[in-house]
Amino acid sequence: MFLIVLITASIILKAQAFSIDSSDVKKKDTIIFKLKFNPGDTLLYNVISIDSIIIDYGTPLIKSRKEKIKIVCDSVNKSEHFFIHQSLVEFSSVESQGEKRNIENNVSSWLNRTVWFEIDSVGNRLSYRLDDSTNGAMSPGGAFQPYLLFPFEATQKAVNESWMIESLDELAENGLPVPLLKQSSLFRVKGIVDTLGDKCSRFEFIKTAQGSIPVFTDKEQFKVTNIINGFGVMDISTTRFIPVHFFSTVEQKLTLQFPDDITKPGLHYITTNFTLDSIKHKKINNSIKKNKKVR
Repeated sequence: MFLIVLITASIILKAQAFSIDSSDVKKKDTIIFKLKFNPGDTLLYNVISIDSIIIDYGTPLIKSRKEKIKIVCDSVNKSEHFFIHQSLVEFSSVESQGEKRNIENNVSSWLNRTVWFEIDSVGNRLSYRLDDSTNGAMSPGGAFQPYLLFPFEATQKAVNESWMIESLDELAENGLPVPLLKQSSLFRVKGIVDTLGDKCSRFEFIKTAQGSIPVFTDKEQFKVTNIINGFGVMDISTTRFIPVHFFSTVEQKLTLQFPDDITKPGLHYITTNFTLDSIKHKKINNSIKKNKKVR
Protein backbone atom coordinates (compact mmCIF):
# COMPACT_ATOMS: atom_id res chain seq x y z
CA MET A 1 0.00 0.00 0.00
CA PHE A 2 2.95 2.32 0.68
CA LEU A 3 4.02 1.88 -2.96
CA ILE A 4 0.56 2.99 -4.17
CA VAL A 5 0.58 6.13 -1.98
CA LEU A 6 4.12 6.99 -3.09
CA ILE A 7 3.31 6.72 -6.80
CA THR A 8 0.11 8.76 -6.46
CA ALA A 9 1.88 11.49 -4.48
CA SER A 10 4.64 11.65 -7.08
CA ILE A 11 2.15 12.20 -9.92
CA ILE A 12 0.34 14.95 -7.96
CA LEU A 13 3.59 16.79 -7.16
CA LYS A 14 4.71 16.67 -10.78
CA ALA A 15 1.36 18.01 -11.95
CA GLN A 16 1.71 20.95 -9.55
CA ALA A 17 5.19 21.68 -10.91
CA PHE A 18 3.81 21.91 -14.44
CA SER A 19 1.37 24.61 -13.35
CA ILE A 20 4.23 27.10 -12.82
CA ASP A 21 4.11 30.00 -15.27
CA SER A 22 6.68 29.70 -18.08
CA SER A 23 6.36 33.24 -19.46
CA ASP A 24 10.02 33.96 -18.65
CA VAL A 25 11.30 31.42 -21.19
CA LYS A 26 14.71 32.32 -22.58
CA LYS A 27 14.44 31.87 -26.32
CA LYS A 28 18.22 31.59 -26.69
CA ASP A 29 18.20 28.27 -24.81
CA THR A 30 16.44 26.35 -27.56
CA ILE A 31 16.78 22.60 -27.80
CA ILE A 32 16.10 20.29 -30.73
CA PHE A 33 13.89 17.26 -30.23
CA LYS A 34 13.60 14.59 -32.89
CA LEU A 35 14.00 10.89 -33.56
CA LYS A 36 16.24 9.44 -36.23
CA PHE A 37 16.82 5.85 -37.21
CA ASN A 38 18.98 4.49 -40.02
CA PRO A 39 18.17 1.36 -42.05
CA GLY A 40 19.66 -1.65 -40.31
CA ASP A 41 19.92 -0.03 -36.87
CA THR A 42 19.25 -2.56 -34.10
CA LEU A 43 18.56 -1.18 -30.63
CA LEU A 44 18.21 -3.19 -27.42
CA TYR A 45 16.56 -1.69 -24.33
CA ASN A 46 16.54 -3.02 -20.78
CA VAL A 47 13.13 -2.43 -19.20
CA ILE A 48 12.67 -2.58 -15.42
CA SER A 49 9.13 -2.26 -14.03
CA ILE A 50 7.24 -2.51 -10.76
CA ASP A 51 3.49 -3.24 -10.81
CA SER A 52 0.91 -3.00 -8.04
CA ILE A 53 -2.50 -4.40 -9.00
CA ILE A 54 -5.71 -4.51 -6.96
CA ILE A 55 -8.95 -5.96 -8.36
CA ASP A 56 -12.29 -5.60 -6.57
CA TYR A 57 -10.63 -4.44 -3.30
CA GLY A 58 -8.73 -7.72 -3.07
CA THR A 59 -5.18 -8.54 -2.02
CA PRO A 60 -2.59 -6.52 -3.99
CA LEU A 61 -0.48 -8.33 -6.57
CA ILE A 62 3.06 -6.96 -6.67
CA LYS A 63 5.31 -7.66 -9.66
CA SER A 64 8.95 -6.84 -10.28
CA ARG A 65 9.59 -7.28 -14.01
CA LYS A 66 12.75 -7.38 -16.10
CA GLU A 67 12.41 -7.29 -19.86
CA LYS A 68 14.43 -6.62 -22.97
CA ILE A 69 12.92 -5.20 -26.15
CA LYS A 70 14.50 -5.09 -29.58
CA ILE A 71 13.81 -2.33 -32.10
CA VAL A 72 15.05 -2.63 -35.69
CA CYS A 73 14.81 0.01 -38.42
CA ASP A 74 13.90 -1.71 -41.68
CA SER A 75 13.82 1.34 -43.95
CA VAL A 76 13.34 5.11 -44.20
CA ASN A 77 11.32 6.82 -46.94
CA LYS A 78 11.73 10.24 -48.57
CA SER A 79 9.36 11.83 -46.06
CA GLU A 80 11.63 10.77 -43.18
CA HIS A 81 9.16 8.15 -42.03
CA PHE A 82 10.82 5.28 -40.21
CA PHE A 83 9.63 1.72 -40.78
CA ILE A 84 10.65 -0.25 -37.71
CA HIS A 85 9.75 -3.46 -35.96
CA GLN A 86 9.74 -4.17 -32.24
CA SER A 87 9.65 -7.38 -30.22
CA LEU A 88 9.92 -8.51 -26.60
CA VAL A 89 12.97 -10.81 -26.56
CA GLU A 90 13.46 -11.44 -22.82
CA PHE A 91 11.10 -11.53 -19.85
CA SER A 92 11.23 -12.50 -16.18
CA SER A 93 9.13 -11.52 -13.19
CA VAL A 94 9.06 -12.01 -9.43
CA GLU A 95 5.51 -11.84 -8.07
CA SER A 96 3.93 -11.72 -4.62
CA GLN A 97 0.31 -11.80 -3.49
CA GLY A 98 -0.81 -12.45 0.06
CA GLU A 99 1.01 -15.46 1.49
CA LYS A 100 2.49 -16.33 -1.91
CA ARG A 101 5.85 -14.60 -1.92
CA ASN A 102 8.54 -14.16 -4.56
CA ILE A 103 7.10 -16.49 -7.18
CA GLU A 104 9.33 -16.51 -10.26
CA ASN A 105 7.71 -16.33 -13.69
CA ASN A 106 9.37 -16.27 -17.11
CA VAL A 107 6.37 -17.16 -19.26
CA SER A 108 4.60 -14.57 -21.40
CA SER A 109 2.35 -15.05 -24.42
CA TRP A 110 3.81 -11.80 -25.80
CA LEU A 111 7.40 -13.06 -25.84
CA ASN A 112 8.94 -12.91 -29.35
CA ARG A 113 5.81 -11.44 -30.90
CA THR A 114 6.65 -8.77 -33.49
CA VAL A 115 4.89 -5.56 -34.47
CA TRP A 116 5.83 -3.25 -37.36
CA PHE A 117 5.43 0.55 -37.16
CA GLU A 118 5.64 3.54 -39.41
CA ILE A 119 6.50 6.64 -37.36
CA ASP A 120 7.85 10.10 -38.08
CA SER A 121 10.63 12.07 -36.38
CA VAL A 122 8.36 13.36 -33.59
CA GLY A 123 6.81 10.01 -32.73
CA ASN A 124 3.51 10.22 -34.63
CA ARG A 125 2.17 6.79 -35.56
CA LEU A 126 1.17 6.46 -39.18
CA SER A 127 0.59 2.73 -39.67
CA TYR A 128 1.22 -0.65 -38.06
CA ARG A 129 0.83 -4.40 -38.54
CA LEU A 130 1.38 -7.47 -36.40
CA ASP A 131 3.08 -10.77 -37.11
CA ASP A 132 -0.14 -12.64 -36.25
CA SER A 133 -3.48 -10.85 -36.21
CA THR A 134 -5.50 -13.90 -35.11
CA ASN A 135 -3.89 -15.16 -31.89
CA GLY A 136 -4.62 -12.76 -29.06
CA ALA A 137 -1.94 -12.04 -26.45
CA MET A 138 -1.00 -9.26 -24.06
CA SER A 139 2.27 -7.72 -22.90
CA PRO A 140 3.41 -8.50 -19.32
CA GLY A 141 2.49 -5.00 -18.12
CA GLY A 142 -0.95 -5.02 -19.68
CA ALA A 143 -2.63 -3.11 -22.48
CA PHE A 144 -1.68 0.38 -21.28
CA GLN A 145 1.78 -0.11 -19.83
CA PRO A 146 4.32 2.66 -20.58
CA TYR A 147 5.69 2.52 -24.13
CA LEU A 148 8.87 4.00 -25.56
CA LEU A 149 7.81 5.52 -28.88
CA PHE A 150 5.05 8.08 -28.38
CA PRO A 151 4.12 11.38 -30.09
CA PHE A 152 5.69 14.56 -28.72
CA GLU A 153 5.21 16.75 -31.82
CA ALA A 154 7.98 19.24 -31.04
CA THR A 155 11.15 19.83 -33.03
CA GLN A 156 12.60 22.90 -31.32
CA LYS A 157 11.67 24.38 -27.95
CA ALA A 158 13.21 26.67 -25.35
CA VAL A 159 14.25 25.56 -21.87
CA ASN A 160 11.20 25.63 -19.55
CA GLU A 161 8.85 26.08 -22.51
CA SER A 162 5.72 23.93 -22.37
CA TRP A 163 3.27 22.67 -24.97
CA MET A 164 0.24 20.41 -25.10
CA ILE A 165 -0.78 17.73 -27.57
CA GLU A 166 -3.66 15.31 -27.98
CA SER A 167 -3.44 11.98 -29.76
CA LEU A 168 -5.34 8.78 -30.41
CA ASP A 169 -2.82 5.93 -30.39
CA GLU A 170 -3.13 2.27 -31.27
CA LEU A 171 -0.67 0.50 -28.98
CA ALA A 172 0.12 -2.52 -31.12
CA GLU A 173 3.34 -3.18 -29.16
CA ASN A 174 1.25 -3.83 -26.03
CA GLY A 175 -1.04 -6.57 -27.25
CA LEU A 176 -3.77 -8.02 -29.43
CA PRO A 177 -6.60 -6.98 -29.57
CA VAL A 178 -4.75 -3.72 -30.15
CA PRO A 179 -5.36 -1.28 -27.25
CA LEU A 180 -6.71 2.13 -28.21
CA LEU A 181 -5.62 5.10 -26.08
CA LYS A 182 -6.95 8.66 -26.27
CA GLN A 183 -4.65 11.00 -24.40
CA SER A 184 -3.81 14.62 -23.63
CA SER A 185 -0.24 15.42 -22.60
CA LEU A 186 1.46 18.55 -21.29
CA PHE A 187 5.20 18.67 -22.03
CA ARG A 188 7.98 20.86 -20.66
CA VAL A 189 11.62 21.21 -21.74
CA LYS A 190 14.12 20.59 -18.95
CA GLY A 191 17.41 21.16 -20.78
CA ILE A 192 20.56 19.24 -21.75
CA VAL A 193 21.65 16.45 -19.39
CA ASP A 194 24.35 13.80 -19.32
CA THR A 195 22.75 10.37 -19.39
CA LEU A 196 24.90 7.23 -19.44
CA GLY A 197 27.70 9.19 -21.08
CA ASP A 198 25.38 10.65 -23.74
CA LYS A 199 24.43 14.32 -23.94
CA CYS A 200 20.66 14.26 -24.13
CA SER A 201 17.76 16.63 -24.67
CA ARG A 202 15.31 16.11 -21.80
CA PHE A 203 11.62 16.80 -21.57
CA GLU A 204 9.05 15.88 -18.94
CA PHE A 205 5.33 15.38 -19.34
CA ILE A 206 2.14 14.70 -17.49
CA LYS A 207 -0.79 13.05 -19.21
CA THR A 208 -4.38 12.02 -18.76
CA ALA A 209 -5.84 9.31 -20.93
CA GLN A 210 -8.71 6.92 -21.48
CA GLY A 211 -8.57 3.49 -23.03
CA SER A 212 -10.47 0.25 -23.34
CA ILE A 213 -9.71 -3.32 -24.34
CA PRO A 214 -11.76 -6.54 -24.63
CA VAL A 215 -10.32 -9.51 -22.71
CA PHE A 216 -10.90 -13.14 -23.65
CA THR A 217 -9.82 -16.07 -21.47
CA ASP A 218 -10.64 -19.78 -21.40
CA LYS A 219 -13.11 -19.18 -18.57
CA GLU A 220 -14.68 -15.79 -19.30
CA GLN A 221 -14.73 -12.65 -21.37
CA PHE A 222 -15.06 -9.05 -20.25
CA LYS A 223 -14.14 -5.48 -21.17
CA VAL A 224 -11.67 -3.31 -19.29
CA THR A 225 -11.90 0.48 -19.42
CA ASN A 226 -9.05 2.60 -18.04
CA ILE A 227 -8.71 6.15 -16.79
CA ILE A 228 -5.01 6.96 -16.68
CA ASN A 229 -2.85 9.63 -15.06
CA GLY A 230 0.85 9.56 -15.77
CA PHE A 231 4.21 11.29 -15.60
CA GLY A 232 7.34 10.72 -17.67
CA VAL A 233 10.89 11.90 -18.36
CA MET A 234 12.45 11.31 -21.78
CA ASP A 235 16.14 11.68 -22.66
CA ILE A 236 16.99 11.76 -26.40
CA SER A 237 20.62 11.79 -27.57
CA THR A 238 21.62 15.17 -29.03
CA THR A 239 23.92 13.50 -31.57
CA ARG A 240 22.29 10.15 -32.38
CA PHE A 241 18.65 11.26 -31.90
CA ILE A 242 17.55 8.01 -30.28
CA PRO A 243 15.94 7.49 -26.85
CA VAL A 244 18.67 6.81 -24.29
CA HIS A 245 16.50 6.64 -21.18
CA PHE A 246 12.79 6.92 -20.45
CA PHE A 247 11.16 6.92 -17.01
CA SER A 248 7.40 6.65 -16.66
CA THR A 249 4.89 6.12 -13.89
CA VAL A 250 1.18 5.61 -14.49
CA GLU A 251 -1.90 5.26 -12.31
CA GLN A 252 -4.74 3.31 -13.93
CA LYS A 253 -8.26 3.24 -12.56
CA LEU A 254 -9.91 0.17 -14.03
CA THR A 255 -13.48 -0.92 -14.54
CA LEU A 256 -14.02 -4.57 -15.47
CA GLN A 257 -17.35 -5.00 -17.24
CA PHE A 258 -18.76 -8.55 -17.30
CA PRO A 259 -21.94 -9.92 -18.88
CA ASP A 260 -25.23 -9.37 -17.00
CA ASP A 261 -24.14 -5.82 -16.04
CA ILE A 262 -21.61 -7.02 -13.47
CA THR A 263 -18.71 -4.60 -12.87
CA LYS A 264 -15.61 -4.74 -10.70
CA PRO A 265 -13.26 -1.85 -9.88
CA GLY A 266 -9.50 -2.09 -10.04
CA LEU A 267 -6.24 -0.16 -9.76
CA HIS A 268 -2.97 -0.75 -11.59
CA TYR A 269 0.13 1.28 -10.77
CA ILE A 270 3.27 0.91 -12.89
CA THR A 271 6.72 2.45 -12.62
CA THR A 272 9.02 1.72 -15.57
CA ASN A 273 12.54 2.57 -16.70
CA PHE A 274 13.67 2.02 -20.30
CA THR A 275 17.47 2.14 -20.68
CA LEU A 276 19.40 1.80 -23.93
CA ASP A 277 21.56 -1.32 -23.66
CA SER A 278 23.20 -1.35 -27.10
CA ILE A 279 22.88 -0.14 -30.66
CA LYS A 280 24.30 -1.82 -33.74
CA HIS A 281 24.50 -0.17 -37.13
CA LYS A 282 24.33 -1.92 -40.47
CA LYS A 283 27.79 -2.52 -41.85
CA ILE A 284 28.53 -0.52 -44.98
CA ASN A 285 30.76 -2.09 -47.60
CA ASN A 286 33.24 0.60 -48.60
CA SER A 287 35.30 -1.58 -50.89
CA ILE A 288 35.59 -0.24 -54.43
CA LYS A 289 35.43 -2.70 -57.24
CA LYS A 290 38.04 -2.12 -59.91
CA ASN A 291 36.74 -1.97 -63.45
CA LYS A 292 38.16 -4.57 -65.74
CA LYS A 293 39.83 -3.27 -68.86
CA VAL A 294 38.11 -4.25 -72.08
CA ARG A 295 40.51 -5.46 -74.74
